[in-house]
Amino acid sequence: MGFLDHSTNNIIIDAVLTDTGRRKLADNNGSFRIAFFSLADDEVDYSIIEQYGRTVGKEKITKNTPVFEAQTIGDIALKYRLLTLSDANVVRLPTLSIAGTTGLTTGNSVSFGRSVNTQRTINVQQTIQGSIRIPDGASDPSFTVFVPDRFFLIPAKSYYSIDPTTRVAQYNVQSGTPSANNGATANFILSVQPGLDDTAFTVYGDGSTIRSVVSIVGDASGLRNDFEVTISK
Repeated sequence: MGFLDHSTNNIIIDAVLTDTGRRKLADNNGSFRIAFFSLADDEVDYSIIEQYGRTVGKEKITKNTPVFEAQTIGDIALKYRLLTLSDANVVRLPTLSIAGTTGLTTGNSVSFGRSVNTQRTINVQQTIQGSIRIPDGASDPSFTVFVPDRFFLIPAKSYYSIDPTTRVAQYNVQSGTPSANNGATANFILSVQPGLDDTAFTVYGDGSTIRSVVSIVGDASGLRNDFEVTISK
């Protein structure tokens, strides 16, 4: 969904179904039901607030920010979701990190091999600047993990959705015990798909290495961490 032509007092809403939504609607079996919705501010550059101050910056954002059209590809829509917190005085929000993950290299990249190091334990944790507590409502009870199914799987779980075109599978990972400052923590095993042959490295890589991306999104906060995954032949 997108808001278009905000140069007048009229608000025009452009709402479309994602590809997944259209498939569920086409099933015509009663499974398509809109239970909730999310909003996002993917277009907004908040550095304008830092540059011009809250009053002038807000006005510049409202009048000058171009608005995206509605996106039918669910995997890339709503990258920065909005959330409502009970505390109106929150000044910082947490970020997602995979620090401590085995095989993590510089540049937020995790390395794998086709025959060695085929599995890595991915550690997810929320961190926040300063010694402050992560606000209630921003600490995630679970995460959605987007995995390129051609190359990887989470062996201990079954995906609940997969895009037939991009082959991106979605898994649900439950959070563990929160950290001392109320940060959500979780871990899961990411494994290379068995049976990757030389053709896969030629078609999807450079002949010796396949590069792709795994994304982790907090189900409550909408916080996101995209990290590169590489497989060496």
